[in-house]
Parts: sequence; C-alpha cells; structure tokens
Amino acid sequence: MPPLYSAALFDLDNTLWNRDAAIRATGRLLHETYPAVRDATTADEAEAKFAAFDERGLAGRERLIARTLEEWPGIGLSPEELATWYLEWSRLVLPQDPDVLPLLQDLNAAGVPWGIVTNGPSSGQHMTIRSRGLEGMTGCVIVSEEAGYRKPAPEIFRRALDCLGVPPGRDVLFVGDDVAADMVGAKGVGLSTAWVTNGQDWPDGVEPPDHQVSHVSQVGPLLLG
Repeated sequence: MPPLYSAALFDLDNTLWNRDAAIRATGRLLHETYPAVRDATTADEAEAKFAAFDERGLAGRERLIARTLEEWPGIGLSPEELATWYLEWSRLVLPQDPDVLPLLQDLNAAGVPWGIVTNGPSSGQHMTIRSRGLEGMTGCVIVSEEAGYRKPAPEIFRRALDCLGVPPGRDVLFVGDDVAADMVGAKGVGLSTAWVTNGQDWPDGVEPPDHQVSHVSQVGPLLLG
C-alpha cells in the first residue's frame, strides 16, 4: 500500500513527548527533593497541585513557578532558581519514548520531509527537543516565540511548510493533540490531520480529524505505506 501523505508536520508537547506525564512526575520529584513540600503534602497531592498550576502549559513558566512558590514558600529558592530546576528536571524526569525516534528515523530514511511546529518559549522547547534526542533530526523546527505567531494562526503553519519546501495541501499530514491549535489550525490552511487522543474524546460540534491515533507512532503507515 503506498503512503497516503508525502510530508508531515508534528506538534511537540503531548505528541512527540508526553508533557502532561512529565509535569506530573516533576510534581512528585518536587515532593521528593524539597522537605517543605513533603511536610505540607503527600506525593499524590504535590503531583496534582503542580499539574493544576501548570494548566496543561497554558499558565506559562513564570506563572507556574510563582504559584509553586506561593504554595510552598519553604522551598527556599528564588523564582529564577526554581525555574532553572524545573527546566532541567521536567525534561529529564521521564525516559525517552522508545517508539518516537524509530518513527522519525524511518521518515528520514524514506526521504519523507517532516518538521516540528510548537507553541511555547524558545529556550524551553529547544531544551525539550534536545532532551528527547530529536535535535538535528529535522531542519524545520518552528517555535511560536521565534516565529511571532502561535497555533492556530495560519502564518505559523505556512512558515513550516515554506521551511519544508512543500505547498499547503491535503497530501501534508499534521499530527498533534490539541483540538483548536493543531487540528482546527491545520485544517484552516488545507492540511490533513491526525489527532493524538491521549485518552480524550473528540468534542462535539467540531469537524473531526482525518485520523485518530492513541500514539504518534501509529501514523507511520500513513506516511511510509
């Protein structure tokens, strides 16, 4: 069976790595590392609170750190020091996903153009890419802070397509987990879509994606045949 698509763009967070799981694990590590957290909460509570402070990435790093220090001031670090700790350990607390790199290596071996399109701060997203072993695998990494646009803005998708050297069209597959930013945004510029469900149900009233997968590796047959 020939491939259905000739090129691909991937979201980063909760697509090429499980950011939500990393945030929860970082909350547990916070509990293990700092007595002030252990004295005030259980490990389960620390995990839940840290994830709630993060708001699935919507809070932003500065707000996440501020909320954490408000909750546990006895940690004894400055916001800058805790941010440094968070940036390092949230990227290292989980092992690399053994199914992601083989997919991307297979795409490179087959000559399938692909890139990464992610919202977020430049430093954090590039640190994530390095920590996941993805650095250098593609020459097209578009980060919203650098691009000046956030998904679902069409401009950020077009920037990525220009980087790949392919025109927008249904033969390009966008793979991501966020309904509005990834699926609706990609459809808005004429791309096909594959939704990484992460255990969620597709919301009512939104045009469904072309494909639903439980893990990003499952798009391999769509791109490789």
